[in-house]
Amino acid sequence: MSKSANVKSIDAVKQFAAAVIQFREEAKNCMTRIDMEIGKVIGWLERDRPGFWKREAEHCDRRHAEARVSLHRCRMRRVGDFRPTCFEEQKMLQHCKRQLEYSRAQLGVIRQWTITSKQEAEEYYGRASQLMQTLERDLPQLIMLLKQSAERLESYHKVQLPSWSPAKLNFGDPTAYGASAESSSEDESATEEVENDESDTSAGQSVTDQAQNKGD
Repeated sequence: MSKSANVKSIDAVKQFAAAVIQFREEAKNCMTRIDMEIGKVIGWLERDRPGFWKREAEHCDRRHAEARVSLHRCRMRRVGDFRPTCFEEQKMLQHCKRQLEYSRAQLGVIRQWTITSKQEAEEYYGRASQLMQTLERDLPQLIMLLKQSAERLESYHKVQLPSWSPAKLNFGDPTAYGASAESSSEDESATEEVENDESDTSAGQSVTDQAQNKGD
């Protein structure tokens, strides 16, 4: 069984088509920005951070070496039987050691985050490809269909019905139907009166003819 569309407003079809166009543009711009951000993050992890933490590790290594030398010099200093505690030097050496270990550990963390980010990006691209396919193929087809539908509805709306079409008869108006019926009755009455007049005229003519015949 075929189904017909219950379209009550051509403008609503046009507005829906415009909304679809706007959604398509905004979605494409959003996905473009996401792609740019993903590229920035992966590039930052691959190129910027490894060099940064490598330089930090080298710097901490130098400071750690300097702290060891400073602690050794402190321990070598003696005043008689007095041996300095070298508490500050030991504290600095421990601090530099922690910084060196942290910097070296960050190189491994960056490598792990780079791998994880690429995996997450690939998963996102796999899912986003379906949306991109919809934006690039399905929505243009929908927009074209809506525009064609609006044009056809406008063309159909402009069609002029023939003057004899029953669509011009207002069957839903009882007064119009009654007026039509009364007009038809009046026409029939007039026809009957004309026929009666013609019959009377024929009868009168017959009587006249008979009278003339008798006179002759």
